Amino acid sequence: MDKKQKRLLLALCYTVLFSVMNGTMFNVALPEIAQDFGLLPSQVSWVVVGYGMVFAIGAITYGKLADLFPVRRLVAIGLAIFSLGSIIGFFASSYWLVIMARIVQASGAAAIPALGMIVATKYFPAERRGYVLGYIASTVAFGTGVGPMLGGVITQWFGWSVLFLFSVMSLLALPVLYRTLPVEQMTKGSFDTIGTLLFGAGIASLLLGINVNVMIAGLAVVFFALFGMHIRRTQAPFIQVSLLANGPYRLLLLLGMMIFFAMMSSFFILPLLLEEVNGLKAGVIGLVLFPGSMMAALLGSRIGRLSDKYGSAMIIKWASLSMVFGFVALSTFIGVSPVGIACMLIVIYLGFASIQSALASFVSRPLERKEIGVGMGLYNLTTFMGGAFGPALVSRFLEMHTGHWNLLNGTAFDSYSNAYLILAVVCLGALLVLALVQIRLSKEAQLSTQRYESI
Repeated sequence: MDKKQKRLLLALCYTVLFSVMNGTMFNVALPEIAQDFGLLPSQVSWVVVGYGMVFAIGAITYGKLADLFPVRRLVAIGLAIFSLGSIIGFFASSYWLVIMARIVQASGAAAIPALGMIVATKYFPAERRGYVLGYIASTVAFGTGVGPMLGGVITQWFGWSVLFLFSVMSLLALPVLYRTLPVEQMTKGSFDTIGTLLFGAGIASLLLGINVNVMIAGLAVVFFALFGMHIRRTQAPFIQVSLLANGPYRLLLLLGMMIFFAMMSSFFILPLLLEEVNGLKAGVIGLVLFPGSMMAALLGSRIGRLSDKYGSAMIIKWASLSMVFGFVALSTFIGVSPVGIACMLIVIYLGFASIQSALASFVSRPLERKEIGVGMGLYNLTTFMGGAFGPALVSRFLEMHTGHWNLLNGTAFDSYSNAYLILAVVCLGALLVLALVQIRLSKEAQLSTQRYESI
């Protein structure tokens, strides 16, 4: 890479860092926010779920817009909206204002990872793609760990509202991004506003059905049906039907959704568990999460190189097994010392960071250059949807009486133990999806060879 590309990569990592920290910092503050406003777990989860929902829809929206507008212009708009939401949140005095601020934040922050993936796959050579995505994955892992630690310290000493103000520092990367991103011209085309609204309404209805009233989820079926009819009749739909016709690509999207479902659910559960079971305060909770993220951050770029060398499928396979082992261990040893929990989290973090870099590289390869914007945007959409659905479902699960599933768990905290068993099963399901992807790719390769030989 030349110096300009290195500066671009550093600026991307800096903005991704703040985007990730903005999510994980608030996870640690959830107990304090719930206490201040008198909320149940399913209610306070909207600090995370609302953010994740808008983040998911924004991810593909920015990906689609990147096919029409210059990337650096979209980055500037995204960072400005992100900072505006942060300022609103800092002055929020009621819970609905907190949620509104998180939604505004998410609508801007969604530009950062979505456009970051596009830049990594579009403006860097293919042979360096795993390396670049590995650095981005390392940054995500670093932010995932530093976020709770900083969030805990800030919440304990200054109050959770200061967490909003911290994110404004992301604007410092804007001048560097503006100088290093390529100068592009606007492309002729149209943006599918109706499709965007129908899809967004479907996602919102589904999440409201999970967290508020199951009857609302019925509206999601209606909106998604209307969305399906709409994209078949529109020349430039929000999501291209042809893109979804790629079987291996669809399965990889499902795999990413399942992994993010498991990881974001774990981020939601841990602060509540550590406060209730271990009696830890916010500042200490952040320290428990820190070692795992640091290990993943240090090894993330090397994992990206391994993905280039040994193939993404191999990395995803072993990383998923690592997450399964970590979740089963957490389910079994509920109430163990914070040091023990930190050690288990190292295994989970390493698995998650490995999957992030390997899967992003895997998903981008079957895409043509003209499909990268929407294709990577759809990838971000599905992963963040998983990240939004996870806390929404798990928060409901924690309020249920589910019995004693893990016979090796000797504590009375069955809900937490059972939740981690479910996350382990989800990761096992991701392994099954990976096997299906490999079977489909193998069959397609054989058909391609047969066609070539028949010519």
